[in-house]
Amino acid sequence: MKKLLIFSLLLMVLVNFSWAQVWTWESDFAENTQPHGVVIDNAGKIWIGYYGVTDSVVKAGGTAYVKTAPIWIYDSATDTEPTKLNTFTLDGVADTLWDNCRGLSLDNNGNVLWVGNAKLIQFNYQTLAGMNKYIYPIAGSLTNGAVDENGYIFIGRVGAGGPLVILDEDFEVAGYVTDTLKTLQRSLLVSADGLDVYVPTIYSGVNGIRHFHGADGPGGDYVLVDTIGTVFNEDGTVANNMWGQAADWDANGLMWVGTYWDVGVHDFTGWYALDPTQDWAVVDTIGHSLGTFAAGGPVGGGAYYSPRHLAFSADGKTAFANDFDGGVTMIFTNADPKGPGSTPIPLAELVVLTGIKGDNGQNVIAFDFKLNRNFPNPFNPSTTIPFELNNGSMVKLTIYDMLGREVATLVKERLNAGMHSYKFDASGYATGTYIYCLEVNGQQVSKSMLYLK
Repeated sequence: MKKLLIFSLLLMVLVNFSWAQVWTWESDFAENTQPHGVVIDNAGKIWIGYYGVTDSVVKAGGTAYVKTAPIWIYDSATDTEPTKLNTFTLDGVADTLWDNCRGLSLDNNGNVLWVGNAKLIQFNYQTLAGMNKYIYPIAGSLTNGAVDENGYIFIGRVGAGGPLVILDEDFEVAGYVTDTLKTLQRSLLVSADGLDVYVPTIYSGVNGIRHFHGADGPGGDYVLVDTIGTVFNEDGTVANNMWGQAADWDANGLMWVGTYWDVGVHDFTGWYALDPTQDWAVVDTIGHSLGTFAAGGPVGGGAYYSPRHLAFSADGKTAFANDFDGGVTMIFTNADPKGPGSTPIPLAELVVLTGIKGDNGQNVIAFDFKLNRNFPNPFNPSTTIPFELNNGSMVKLTIYDMLGREVATLVKERLNAGMHSYKFDASGYATGTYIYCLEVNGQQVSKSMLYLK
């Protein structure tokens, strides 16, 4: 059975946007060119790998310089003088980290996996020494290495045409999820037991998160069984699939998918947490896109241009988020982060994101209207739903039950600017929670109300 984000499911419990977005932007932690990978190791240090940053080190004898692309390692969120990992030893041989970083991840022991052009290197997070190296069979950028609880590493190529390889803890090839990835992808995820592999796709026509399943894990065969992140129109046709720019697990077991501008009918433009226990319903968000990148444009303040990975603290309450085009790693905090089983966020709340900043530097929602709370609430048998229009607009006000079925349409016409209100009479309907959804010029906001006899 396909695991889908279906409109009717997401309408089951609606909440306003301010409730849904509970992560708070704290600061712009590090500013540098094209941050790509970010992880937090077992000692709490923050590792950031940049695609567009180069450095140099003096060669032995001090006669020349060698170009490098270091990993920057911060002791804490307040560290302003990070260690730069430029050189390392592997099997007693000195080497230089000269390739641009394509991604970072942690293995099952907390050591750091760095990927570049057809190369995977494992670093001891305590000593910074190289531990293992794997050379991919085809040149080109690699995805991050996804690791299961048994230490198997799953890695593929960003471009189409290469295998999705499984390595054991000794970096020997243990198998393949598929011998040919036919999509473009920048990241991979794997379930803890190694049975399920997730490939968030981009620039591939039908995108979404491709889900491979192998009943026997790394020792057996995997089959493509699903595409997660599908959004349907009301007539059952596919509206679009979630754009998988980057993906990471959080400390509570939610899958975070980063996406950005202009990727479908329903634009997902933030980091979204998908719940594997609820058919991958969206239950949380972090940040919002500013839109297509423009050199010299604004960055920070909780908004971004293009995501490249999240890293969560051990308690799940702090997230470090990379903005590749904006050149910044941001810190977000949440005192009570969500986990599996949390209330899904309705689709209506996911399609109204904009890139406009308020006076406090954080993103705000640019509506041409305001939907107010119904009164009274709870009600019996009728209630009034007020709203305000800044401009004359085409308006539709619809009532849904908890199964997502349309109960009534209170208005569907063009209205003038100003305050408006409509009465909903629930006589003859069952008691319980109902949803009222206001659509104005294609933008939607929904709230819930309670009918009690």
